[in-house]
Amino acid sequence: MKFTPRLLTLFILILLFSMKAKSQEEPAAYLVNSDFNLYHTTKDSTALIFSNIAYIRSQPSSKSSLIDSLTLGTEVKFIEEEGLNPTSLRGMYLPWHKVEFNINSEKKIGYIWIGLLSLDYTIDPSTGQTFMYGFAWKSPEESNYYWVEAKVLDKHRKLIGNKGFAYYPGEQSYTSGEVLEPMGIDHAKNIYAINFMGEACGIATENNLFSWDGTQFRSLPKLTGVSDAGVFYYVEELIFPKDHKLGNDIILKTIEEGEAEEYELDNPADEIKFKVSKKQETFKFDGNAYNMIAEKKIN
Repeated sequence: MKFTPRLLTLFILILLFSMKAKSQEEPAAYLVNSDFNLYHTTKDSTALIFSNIAYIRSQPSSKSSLIDSLTLGTEVKFIEEEGLNPTSLRGMYLPWHKVEFNINSEKKIGYIWIGLLSLDYTIDPSTGQTFMYGFAWKSPEESNYYWVEAKVLDKHRKLIGNKGFAYYPGEQSYTSGEVLEPMGIDHAKNIYAINFMGEACGIATENNLFSWDGTQFRSLPKLTGVSDAGVFYYVEELIFPKDHKLGNDIILKTIEEGEAEEYELDNPADEIKFKVSKKQETFKFDGNAYNMIAEKKIN
């Protein structure tokens, strides 16, 4: 069976419509006990308190007795993987989890609503600063996005900087944060990458990037990518000052799209011919943000 370009286009439209319909029903990332839960809740994994203060309860309910209160940056350890009694708070429908924590060298156990915890965190060994991020709230259903906040804590776990952005879930099943070198960006000490990733064809990956100068975050060009083996792919990459030598205030983004012109089901994948298009966008820092100043096609 051979797919013509017209049939391929129809197939892609059907696929994207199906993905959109699923995401509008209920973001799969927040279904309790689902493979799409973006929180790292495996037994013995850890998370940090993401809110200014979080209450630990004796049972998985806000009506149960209070065991203790924990402040921003306090570490807790999951001792059971199962989420219990999902509860809607700040627009997010999330479960409670049983955790272990230490207060004044005393080990305690209790339940916490998972929306009060970080999604991921990384400690920069050179400074002792903690980079973390989590969900602050969910928008009304018609907007369908989650407000994510990135935070930096000093070595004493005091907040020294934060930055928010909208995340529109699209069946991503995993998230991670990375602290990277500044890559030649002027006045930056680090780059913080917050990634939302899919593990199946047709699910987009997005990388939200921020430079950190020691006191504040600045947004860098966002990256997205998606592919469906043998049908299409879309890839974005950044070229930083360290590599392009055009100036410390310039970042380049390359965009490549490929669409299969013909697809023979009986042939191996390496015989698929793609129609490929490439372009490059130039972003310049104006002292506050990176703005696109030029765009060109690449042969």
